Amino acid sequence: MTTPALMTIGAFAQATGLSAKALRLYDDLGLLRPAQVDPDSGYRRYDPAQVADARLIGLLRRADLPLNDIRLLLDTPAPERPAALRAHLTRLDRLHRERRDLTLYLISRLQGETPMTLPPVQTRPQPQQNVATLTRHVFVADLPAAIQGGMQTLLAHVAAQGSVTGAPFVIYHGEVNADSDGPIEICVPYGGPVTPGGAVALRVEPARHEAFLALTREQFEFPQILAAYDATCAHATAHGTCTLRPREVYGYDWDGAAPGEPVGDVAWPYEPAAVTT
Repeated sequence: MTTPALMTIGAFAQATGLSAKALRLYDDLGLLRPAQVDPDSGYRRYDPAQVADARLIGLLRRADLPLNDIRLLLDTPAPERPAALRAHLTRLDRLHRERRDLTLYLISRLQGETPMTLPPVQTRPQPQQNVATLTRHVFVADLPAAIQGGMQTLLAHVAAQGSVTGAPFVIYHGEVNADSDGPIEICVPYGGPVTPGGAVALRVEPARHEAFLALTREQFEFPQILAAYDATCAHATAHGTCTLRPREVYGYDWDGAAPGEPVGDVAWPYEPAAVTT
């Protein structure tokens, strides 16, 4: 039986519809290695049997599957690949809803409308707190997992040495979206002889006033939560000077909350304006 001749990168590109640049990238990333690379010239040669995988990679990219996910999919047994793609479809549907809702939110805001009915903004004083913290640079797609994992790490660290003395919270020191990675600072108030360790740092969170809103699970979803940030920022600015970054406070039973019950707060710290007489 005659073995099919290897294909040049140009012939392979033509057969698969992929550019030579894309094939070189997929080689560098380990997605699609050439069957042979000339040690002297560096010329790549491909087996005709690789055409199917190359075309699959091209279609997966058109479906907006990230390159790392494509690598995992190609390593997945063929019978399990449909389930992996269904999970990707679920993510796409969620992203589509978020982008649609965000666009509608922006339209409403630009028209001077309130995108979501919110309760009145409340205020509260917060005392100085010792906090154990983890700082993370994270993009929006990985934000929930980063918060959950970081919170678990901090709670375990504090519980092993001292005690948790207040509701955990997450400070947003910068924008978190598809292009900006924050950073965020995950914080757990503590008491007792807690020491830092690994990535866990200790610091003092100063006393402050907060404008805050307690939100239901539906209101906490993105982009609905942006309306709460707008409202608390406006209240804080109207009543003083914003000196610290906004945060989300997790002082409720997130998993056990019934529909309509609060699952967390959006809070915007401020220094109250001096009263003049």
